[in-house]
Amino acid sequence: MAAYNQHLQRGRSCIDVVHGYGSSGTGGVIKRRLRALLAAHAGQLSFVRGEDLDHNPGHTEVHPRNPLPTAADDLATAIIDYCSNARTLEKIAGRFRRHGMPAVQAAVRTLTSSGRLRSAQRGAHKLFCSQ
Repeated sequence: MAAYNQHLQRGRSCIDVVHGYGSSGTGGVIKRRLRALLAAHAGQLSFVRGEDLDHNPGHTEVHPRNPLPTAADDLATAIIDYCSNARTLEKIAGRFRRHGMPAVQAAVRTLTSSGRLRSAQRGAHKLFCSQ
C-alpha cells in the first residue's frame, strides 16, 4: 500500500504489477489475492487484467486515482470500533498485538490527541473509549 501511495504522490499514471500466472495453469494465489484487493478498492483505483490487455495472465495494470488506507489507518479504525466499551491500554494492546506495542501506543496517542478517543481514570486504571 505504501508503494502504491508513493507512486500516486509522484504523479505516475500506471503501475504494472507482475505476479505470475500460477504453476497450476488455473491462476496463482498471488494473482487471485491481488485482484481481490484491487476489486475491494475500486473507488480508489482501476485496473486492467493482463488477459484483457495483451493476453498475458501474468500481470495486472493498475491505474491509481486516490490513496489507499495505510495499515496505521486500518489500525486506528479498528481501535475506535474496539473501544466502543471502555478499555485499558493493556486490553487494546492485547487485542491488536500483531501490530506491535509501539504501533498500538502511537495509534492510541494520536486518536486521543485528535479527540477520537477519550481517556478517563477509573481507580488505578486509565480507560479509553470512543463514545
